[in-house]
Amino acid sequence: MISHAIDAERIKLLSTRSPYWCVGIVVVLGILISILIGVLSSSTATSDASDLRDPSFFAIGVSQIGVLVLMIMAVLAVTSEFRFGTIRTTFQAIPRREMVLGAKAIVYGGLAGVVTLILSVVTIVLGTSLAGDAGSAIDLGGGDAVRQYWGIPVYAILCVLIGLGVGALVRQTAGAIVILLIWSLAIETILSSIPKVKAVAPYLPFNNSAHFLSGDTTNTGGIDYPWGPYGSLLYFALWAIVIFTAGIALTQRRDA
Repeated sequence: MISHAIDAERIKLLSTRSPYWCVGIVVVLGILISILIGVLSSSTATSDASDLRDPSFFAIGVSQIGVLVLMIMAVLAVTSEFRFGTIRTTFQAIPRREMVLGAKAIVYGGLAGVVTLILSVVTIVLGTSLAGDAGSAIDLGGGDAVRQYWGIPVYAILCVLIGLGVGALVRQTAGAIVILLIWSLAIETILSSIPKVKAVAPYLPFNNSAHFLSGDTTNTGGIDYPWGPYGSLLYFALWAIVIFTAGIALTQRRDA
């Protein structure tokens, strides 16, 4: 039955406009920002552009803005069905609700993974080629670049799980999107800067995702993580799985 659920989600994905818009925004912004950073880097003296030689900067449009858009797309995959009442038909066709959400995770997570994998390679290679001398120090086959190639897709897939989980918990598009935006863009930054509560900063999920993607064990923004970058990845993955599982559990208990 899982294959039928996946086919159903694939048809929904291809027959609605929002995924096309979301993927289009991710592609355009990711490439444009890579071009912009590459051009700016090439016009800056090498001695002043050391930070721009980090391959992660060329993929920042994908890893920060693009993944956020894909997470919103995952929210829409759940909340739109509740909004228009199509979720009742879905649950009638596939009574096992965990299978429905699991199929959404496979389809939307797979899409996010493929899109970000391609874009992470394209943006880093493109940005490096445009950067000239400032990009000459980047090894496109080195460890830092490879971390971005596979790390960004993994991060995107986990964010899709969070988006699906929050969407299932809230069931309301605007509310779910606001929660995710405020959480990922504001709350963790604010908490990390307040002295009395700064001790929680190493345990905030999106802080850990940034720590993993940077791969830097020395420049951690003043946050003393109890683990390395890969520990941060596992910690963020745990958060994503717990939120997604909570969404499934609440969906099974509540009426459609």
